[in-house]
Amino acid sequence: MISFSYNLCCRDVSTFVSERTKKSVMEYLYKQYLSESRNIRVEEGLIIIPDISGYTEFVSSICIEAGRYIIGELLSTILQANKLGMNVSEIEGDAILFYKFGKKPSMQRILKLYETMLRSFTIKLREIETIIGHDLGLSLKLIAHYGTFSEYTIGTFKKLYGEPIVKAHSLLKNTIKSKTYILMTNAVVSKETAKKEKEYFFINYSCRTIL
Repeated sequence: MISFSYNLCCRDVSTFVSERTKKSVMEYLYKQYLSESRNIRVEEGLIIIPDISGYTEFVSSICIEAGRYIIGELLSTILQANKLGMNVSEIEGDAILFYKFGKKPSMQRILKLYETMLRSFTIKLREIETIIGHDLGLSLKLIAHYGTFSEYTIGTFKKLYGEPIVKAHSLLKNTIKSKTYILMTNAVVSKETAKKEKEYFFINYSCRTIL
């Protein structure tokens, strides 16, 4: 009988401690959420991803030192051509993820931004190709999307989260044959074109003179 009471008492204490622990954990998580939520921003904004076409083949055809230098120079020209004052979220090897919260810029301003980036990129690429004496087979394409996403802070880093971010990245994996183009979603151009039934708006720059 004493043994039974002792075991019952132990189980009651164990349950009590367990419940207290759960409550403490939940309180801690809630406090963390309140603290971190101050660093989370959710708004509508523009996402653009300039991406270097031909990057995979380029990497496999050149030594690491030369390849790193060339790609670094080309990415730097893209950063310097950022005339819309967009923020940089990530530099992802052959691409840069730009974003800017606020009112959607006109389609013409986005096209002009791409043309500015493409011009700077092409000038630098030709300088490098002249020095090394052969064509590198690289070009520049750009993806543009608009939607609601969040910006949150992890340590000293600002990260983006949301369906528009996923969609913008997924648009890079397409079947377009051209290496030089801009692809915008309907969310970017819907108020400026009668073709609202189209999900995407594509312009091929392969045959255009931008210099």
